[in-house]
Amino acid sequence: MALQDLTSDEQKIVLDCLNASVEGPFFPDWEFSTLFGLSQEEVRGVIQRWPVDDTSDETAALAINNAMNNLLGYPHQENEAWRRYISAPQEEVYTILKKWRGHDVNQYFDDMR
Repeated sequence: MALQDLTSDEQKIVLDCLNASVEGPFFPDWEFSTLFGLSQEEVRGVIQRWPVDDTSDETAALAINNAMNNLLGYPHQENEAWRRYISAPQEEVYTILKKWRGHDVNQYFDDMR
């Protein structure tokens, strides 16, 4: 599914996840590029170009997938920060990730790109 097929509210939550990934306390700087396959600057570039065409922009698709997947699966222990950075509970982000990917999300490592 393309980002354009998500509702405007769902797209805002995806953008929240991207912002949280680079601005929040969820991932150590030294581990970010290993987790995302992208640098923080590349993810910031996706945010700056928002809204993006994730069907033709592999960097955007990778950033979107890995932001939601890592926020849901990485053991960041930042539940209080989640509420400050992301306007939806984890269950809703999970539902959006499934919808965006077009299939059920199995396990954290299975859904990394």
